[in-house]
Amino acid sequence: MTTEPVGPAAPPQPLPAQPSPAAATVLAGALLVLVGVGWLLDANGVEVPWRAVLPAALIAVGLATIAGGLRARQHGLMVLGLALTLVLAIAVGTDWGLQVTLVGGVGERVEQPVTPADLQDYRLAVGTLTVDLTGLQVPDGTTAVRARVGLGELVVKAPAGVAVRVDGRSGVGQVHGLDREENGLGNRLDTRSDDYDDASRRLLLELRAGIGEIRVERG
Repeated sequence: MTTEPVGPAAPPQPLPAQPSPAAATVLAGALLVLVGVGWLLDANGVEVPWRAVLPAALIAVGLATIAGGLRARQHGLMVLGLALTLVLAIAVGTDWGLQVTLVGGVGERVEQPVTPADLQDYRLAVGTLTVDLTGLQVPDGTTAVRARVGLGELVVKAPAGVAVRVDGRSGVGQVHGLDREENGLGNRLDTRSDDYDDASRRLLLELRAGIGEIRVERG
């Protein structure tokens, strides 16, 4: 029996390099976590300094873009940076009046308080909120009603025979009340009925919308 010589074993082939996640993907994920934590805190009544969070996020994206640009183009980071710049520009343009509530639910809701004891701070995150005050027993003095919508429409129906003051603010959208209207960014409408100062019964409507429309109707 003869044996043939065995040659040297072939060197093991290196495993293919695993692609590293794109910097834009990692940073976008981190920002989503940051916004999610802020959202959770805000929903639980903790005041979140959004004025600092947005610029800090934009600075982080800018620094990552500069660092990544030394090696390769970072299209994803540039898109993310432009989006943050747009959000920040809107916030600054509205004098940070973009008061988007993150609590209160989603959908269409109608509130019909009858007595002052039924009144509460009405909130809706997304959708249409209607506060019907036509059946409210308004006592002497000033009765304040507060309502807020994050994204959508806020409609308040004021009762007849009661003096009304409207203090309405919308970050982006429209505010209508007592035959007056404001449109655009950072809207504020502060108007009152002619008899407000001398009336014995007064309604003060403090209305807020982050993005959307506020409308006050007479019953």
